[in-house]
Amino acid sequence: MFDLNKASRAQTRLKSQVTLCQEPRKIIFLAGVDCGYDLKHKVIGAAVVVLKFPELTLEEKATYLMDLKIPYISGFLSFREAPVILKTIRLLEKLPDVTMIDGNGIAHPRRMGLASHIGVILKTSTIGCAKNPIYPYSMPGPMRGEYTFYNDQNGCKVGYCLRTQDRIKPVFVSPGNKIGFEKARDLVLKCSKFRVPEPLRQAHIETKEIFSSFFFPF
Repeated sequence: MFDLNKASRAQTRLKSQVTLCQEPRKIIFLAGVDCGYDLKHKVIGAAVVVLKFPELTLEEKATYLMDLKIPYISGFLSFREAPVILKTIRLLEKLPDVTMIDGNGIAHPRRMGLASHIGVILKTSTIGCAKNPIYPYSMPGPMRGEYTFYNDQNGCKVGYCLRTQDRIKPVFVSPGNKIGFEKARDLVLKCSKFRVPEPLRQAHIETKEIFSSFFFPF
C-alpha cells in the first residue's frame, strides 16, 4: 500500500535540498529522460539519451524496464517514475552536465516534481519540461522564444510557459535542481528543433522502441 502521508513528508524533506543556483559552469553533455508504460503487463520503462551540446549529436543512450508497482497519483509521480529513471541514468558511463525530465521541477504543490526529485537524489542539474501545465497560465506571444511566467498556488514564480516554435503549443519549463530559471528556459529553447526539446524528443522515441521490440510472455 502506497503511503501518501509518508510520501508527502519525504517530498517536504527533499525540498530543503533543492537549489536554484550552483549552475554548471560548462555544459558539454545534455540528457533527456522519458518514461513509458505497458499497463496490460504492469511494466514501466525509461530511456535516457545523452547529446553533445550545442551540436545535439548522440553520445550515449540507455534503457531499463521494471515492474510497475505504484499507481498514478497526482502530485506523487516521482515515486512511480523515479526508481526506473534512476536505474537508467546509472547505466550511463558518466553523469550528464544537465538532465531534462519529461515532467515538472519546482512547479509542484510541494516544489518537488519529478525533475527536482531526480536532481536532489543524484545531486545534479535538472530541468522539468512538461507538455501540460500544472498551474494556470497566460499564453505567450505566437513566435519562438516568447514566454510568460506562471505561478504556484501561493503566487510564487515556478516556471515558464515557453513557445519553442512559431505558432505551436508552448511547453512548460521549471527548474529542477542546481539551475536557475533563465538558464533552464534558455537551454530548452536552444535544444528545440520542434515543439519538444531534442533530448526529450529523442528519449521519447527510445521509450516507444522499448515497448515495440520487447516481448512480454502471456
